Amino acid sequence: MAHDVVGLDLGSSEVKAVVVRMALRGAEVVRCESEPVPLGKDGKSLWPDVLQAAKRLTKKLGLTAEATVHCAIQGELVSTRRMTVPSSAAKQLDQVLKFEVDEVIPFDVDDAVFDYIEIERTADQIGVVTAAALHAEVARRIEGLEEAGITPRELGVATLSYVLGVDTPADPDDILAIVDIGHERTNIAILDQTAPTVRTALRGGREITAKLAEVGGVDFSKAEALKQQYGLDGKVGEVLKDALKAQVREIQQTLKGHLASGGRAAKRILLCGGGGQLNGLATYLADELGLPVERFEPTLGALSAMKSADDNNRFFLAYALARRETTQRNKRIDLRQGDLAFRGDYEFVKRRIGGMGILALLVILAWIFASYAEYSVLSDRVAAQQAELSDRTKQLFGKPESDVERIKEKLSGQKAEQAPMPSKDAFDIVVELSRRIPPEVVHDVELLEIKPKRVTLRGTVDAELKAPELSEDVAGAKTPDAGTGTDLSPTDLIKQKLEAFSECFTAIRVGKVTAVEERRRYQMDIDSRCP
Repeated sequence: MAHDVVGLDLGSSEVKAVVVRMALRGAEVVRCESEPVPLGKDGKSLWPDVLQAAKRLTKKLGLTAEATVHCAIQGELVSTRRMTVPSSAAKQLDQVLKFEVDEVIPFDVDDAVFDYIEIERTADQIGVVTAAALHAEVARRIEGLEEAGITPRELGVATLSYVLGVDTPADPDDILAIVDIGHERTNIAILDQTAPTVRTALRGGREITAKLAEVGGVDFSKAEALKQQYGLDGKVGEVLKDALKAQVREIQQTLKGHLASGGRAAKRILLCGGGGQLNGLATYLADELGLPVERFEPTLGALSAMKSADDNNRFFLAYALARRETTQRNKRIDLRQGDLAFRGDYEFVKRRIGGMGILALLVILAWIFASYAEYSVLSDRVAAQQAELSDRTKQLFGKPESDVERIKEKLSGQKAEQAPMPSKDAFDIVVELSRRIPPEVVHDVELLEIKPKRVTLRGTVDAELKAPELSEDVAGAKTPDAGTGTDLSPTDLIKQKLEAFSECFTAIRVGKVTAVEERRRYQMDIDSRCP
C-alpha cells in the first residue's frame, strides 16, 4: 500500500517540502512546493511566521493524516560529537554514551534529548555520532508544529541529514563536503563515512545582503534585488566578496578541523541552498578554498523536467529529509525521544490496524491453502496404500480385503516369517580371532576391519614360533605341551587355526608376506558368512 513521506525544511526565508511516494516498487518524488516566510526590514524572520508558512504549505499540498512528515532542528541548537568507545561497552552503550556526552555538552544531559547512530564497529572499538539538544527547545518546536497542524514522525538534525540525500560515491576516497548556504545560517557537512564532521555557521545570505544595503545606502529589499541581479560582478560583486570572507573562513576552519580530528581530506565541495545560487559564487569559493566546487542538483526524478536546476538545489535538505524513510532506523538521528516520542494518531492507528488485518487475512488464506495441499497429498497416499492392501490380500486370500479385523482373523494361527539374524556379530568375531590365534605366535595386530561378508586382518609376527610351553607331569618333570610341535610358519599356522572357524569363515587368502627387520608382515582377506 503506497503512502506519502514529506520532507519539510523549516527555512528562515521560505519553507520547502518534497513529497516522496513509498510503494512496493520503490520510492519516487511526486511533488515539490515552497512557501515564503515574511521578513522584517532587516531581513530577519520570526519562528511563529515560519510555522504559519509551514501551515499554509501543508494545506497547499493537501496532506492527509496518513502522510508521514520528517522535519529537522537547526544545527546550532544541537551538540553533535563523534566518539569511540570500547567494544566491551556494547551492551551498555546508551548509558556509556550518555556519561561521555555529559562531560562535553554545555548543559546537563538529564535536561537534554539524546540519540546516536553507529558509524563503525571493529573488534576493539565502536565509532558513533551523538546528538543532544535541550529538551525544552525540542519540545517548543514540536508543540509549535502540532499547533500548526503538523505532527512530525521524526525530528532529525539538519546538518546530519545531508548524508541521506547523497548517493554513496563509487570511489570510497571521494570525500564530499556539502555547503548549504541558507538565509541566516550555513550548514557544512563533510561526508567521511567513518569520521563525518558537521557544523552550522550563523552566517548566510542575509548577512551579505545587509552588508550590501549598508555600503550602498539602500534598504534590504533593494539590496537583495541588486545581489540577485549582479552576483559577484562589478562593484556589487566587490562588496559581496568582502562580506563573504567571514563565511569562507568558517568553511576553511571546518575543513581543517575535520583533518585535525582524524578525518580524510575533502576532494570536492557540493554547493546548495538559496544562498548558493549567487552568480559566480561557485568559482569564487573554488579559488578561495583550493577545491573543486560544483552546484549540487539532487535527483528529483520526473520533477527534474518541471523544475529548474536552481529549484532542485533549493530543495536539497527537504529532499534528504524525505529520504529518511528509505534508510534504516539505526542510521538516522531522531530527537523525538522519551516523553517527546511520536505516539501516532487515530488515522495512523487505523491504517496500522487495517494493514495488520490484511496481513492476518493473508496468513489465514496461506494456512488454508497449505492445509488443503497437505490434505490432498495425504489423501493420495491413503488411496495408494489401500490399493496396495487390496493387491496383497488378493494374493493371500484369493480376493481383495480391506477390513482390518477380518484380515487379522484370516491371518490368525499363521506364523510370520522371522527376519534372519546373524549368528555371530563383529564382537563375536573379535573374540574368536583372539582365541584362535595360537599363543606361540608373537603377533601384533595393525589392522582389523570387519565388514559385512568380509574381514581384513593385517599384522606382524616373528619369523619363527616361540619355544613350546613346558608342563609338569605327575612326577614333577617338565615336558613340552602335546600338540604344539609343528613345521608351519607363523602365518600358515594362523591361517590353519582360523580355517577351523568354519561357522563364519568360508575362505582365507594370505597376501604377500614381507620382511620387516627380523619380523614378518602379512595381510589376510577372509570371506565370511557373518556378521
